[in-house]
Amino acid sequence: MNLGDIPPDQLSNTEKKYSGNDEVKPYHTSAFRKEYRKEEPVLTFPEKCKKTAGNLVNCSNKRKCLEKVLPFLRIYRKYKIRTDLPNDVIAGFTVGIMQLPQGMAYAMLADMPPVVGLYMAFFPVLIYFFFGTSRHISMGTVAVVSLMTGSVVSNIVLPKSNSLSPTSLPANNTYISDLNNTASLNDTIFSTTFVPTIESTVDNLTMQKLALASSMCFLVGVVQVLFGVCRLGLVTTYMSDPLVSGFTTGAAVHVFTSQVKYVFGLKIPRFPNLFQIIYTYKAIFENLAKTNYVTVIISAICMVILYIVKVHINQRFKHKLKIPVPIELLVVVAGTLLSYFFNFKTEYDVKIVGKIPAGLPEPQIPNLKSAFENISDAIIIAVVAFAQSVSLAALMAKKHNYTMDSNQELIAYGAGNIFGSFFSCYPFAASVSRSSVQDSAGGRTQVTSLFSASLVLVVIILIGPLFESLPNCVLSSIIMVALRSMFLQVLELKNLWKISKYDCIIWVVTFLAVVILYVDLGLWVGLIFSFLTVVVRTQCAKAVSLQKIPDMEMFADDKKYLKTQSQLGIRVIGFNSPLYYANGDMFVKQVFQIVGLKPERARKQIKRLGSILEFRRVSQSSLFLGSYSHVDPQPPMTSSGSGSEHISVSMTISNGSSGDMSQTSSTTDLQSNGGSIRSRNGSVKPGNKDFGYIHHVIIDCSSMCFIDSVGSKVLKQVIEEYKSVGTIVFLAAVRDEVWQVLEATGFTDKYDSQIYLSVHDAVFAATVEGEGEYGNEGSAHI
Repeated sequence: MNLGDIPPDQLSNTEKKYSGNDEVKPYHTSAFRKEYRKEEPVLTFPEKCKKTAGNLVNCSNKRKCLEKVLPFLRIYRKYKIRTDLPNDVIAGFTVGIMQLPQGMAYAMLADMPPVVGLYMAFFPVLIYFFFGTSRHISMGTVAVVSLMTGSVVSNIVLPKSNSLSPTSLPANNTYISDLNNTASLNDTIFSTTFVPTIESTVDNLTMQKLALASSMCFLVGVVQVLFGVCRLGLVTTYMSDPLVSGFTTGAAVHVFTSQVKYVFGLKIPRFPNLFQIIYTYKAIFENLAKTNYVTVIISAICMVILYIVKVHINQRFKHKLKIPVPIELLVVVAGTLLSYFFNFKTEYDVKIVGKIPAGLPEPQIPNLKSAFENISDAIIIAVVAFAQSVSLAALMAKKHNYTMDSNQELIAYGAGNIFGSFFSCYPFAASVSRSSVQDSAGGRTQVTSLFSASLVLVVIILIGPLFESLPNCVLSSIIMVALRSMFLQVLELKNLWKISKYDCIIWVVTFLAVVILYVDLGLWVGLIFSFLTVVVRTQCAKAVSLQKIPDMEMFADDKKYLKTQSQLGIRVIGFNSPLYYANGDMFVKQVFQIVGLKPERARKQIKRLGSILEFRRVSQSSLFLGSYSHVDPQPPMTSSGSGSEHISVSMTISNGSSGDMSQTSSTTDLQSNGGSIRSRNGSVKPGNKDFGYIHHVIIDCSSMCFIDSVGSKVLKQVIEEYKSVGTIVFLAAVRDEVWQVLEATGFTDKYDSQIYLSVHDAVFAATVEGEGEYGNEGSAHI
């Protein structure tokens, strides 16, 4: 078949170019690569390692190298004192005021003394100022990381004693008189000869928890620094937004549950991680009769006040308020004063914070002996803390039009954790609420953190002991109200279901796994399930029939687009998914279904008929359903007009799915009306003579982002299967990543001539190679 025989108005621009010059030929992919592709140097493994190391330390000059290590130098070279400094001062003191109640509250959530939360608002924040690249995030204590840390340190149990039950002591009621005196910590943690009293046992338990938390902080910092040095800042790409949202919402349920006992004034032990919520609520309901009603009243009043001010004043009038009302601090101060003057602890048995030491703690080297037993927890905490912080940093950077480096952020978080571990800190992260307040208060740079840390330092040195009478239930109320934004993420499910059902299911599975199992195990379940959905999506991908849109060099799905026209004797198939071991068999079945011909059954027909030519002749009398054009059919011509011949034929019809030749025959009227087909009942199906033998199958590989060795074998199988029945298979638009695999498996050595640069090239080549004009041959055979 020659292009010169096709009317010019039916040729595309590419085909017109080819028809006007007989020497022009369609491009094979191999020829294109030889002519245009750059040669890549072949490096040995040691050379690759050397090149990678060189890229990591490469700096054009000393100043850029120093600014890369210490990003604050680059940020503050253009610092405007007159305009930026006043805003940073106001925002810094605003955030510092928030740090005080939140730090103490979240430290209690981590099963730590409240003063540890103040330490975390000072030591790690200073380090992040030097190494961080974000200008607007507020670092310190956060609920999720505090909860995960608490789940680790709470595994430490009291030493066995005949006079003391481990569950009879409140975990956060009595603290050591001076946290600075930690010199004998390493001697007491692993002591087996120590005989405890009630007070010394609690002190010793607190010291052990502090030691373990500091060691965990050190390990988390090392993990984060290693990730940053190895350029693994993109590790969080595996944690999709639905997964993170479901995880944080599930963690919020755990945080809320952990504070219920303080609101009701109950003495309930902390249960093991697995099914913790179930056991906790069971214990709560069993001990409801022991509820301290004064504690409940205090908590209810605090929650109502916090909700009204935070939601109905700060949020509603945030554009009119220069700084939000520091309601958390006001509630803490009021609660402390009322507790002190009315003696809540003695008169009403209300649990209070207890002894808070004044001054900074002495630096101590973390003891890693027990922390290495929880290395898996350290890795999870490191990833979760980084995921929450870097996502918030990226959001702020996008809002204020500057760039942040995720790998440098990892190093900054790690350095802050390592430094903080020497001062009784546990892992820190960026707070969503404080960062939002810092931004709305006008903070311009991380100088804001210096002023917030300065305010916290004053409290640690001078004011800290004044909060000793603060009821625990007040801090619990602050935590519960702060969780409101996390719980509101449930409202996203409706829109998420409309956008992507897979993402919605990921959210629900992750949430349920975190709530029912626990935070760390639930995160693993969510990640594994998220990976499985990717596999399911690739297995649910469907090959589609692509047909040409007239006057455009474009092929589209004929089921979704109008005015598509099929090519005579040619099937073009698209597959919008990677081709690998998990979906190879499915791909083969779908190709056979779209072509309408199973090679296995066709070979039986060929054997019965005696030759491929005879099979081809019989096949040209068969109509392949589902492959007609969507263009409006031409008016049917009657037998009395212009000599058109009405031919009644008895033929077998392909079922379009298996390609099997039906055993029953049906009478169909074929009219030479441009391919329109009149069935026995007189209805007309539009068409363009697309019936008969398929001599070429073209597979569009443009959407295959990768294949594996099994995918290469699958393509070879399809080619060989159709070759056995006289049909040629072409590949088109093969990506570089796919080509490399085909080249490595030897596929291109054998089938190089069947791989074309584009679908147009493949269709043109198939048209030229097509055997005969099917309209005339079909009439002749009939």
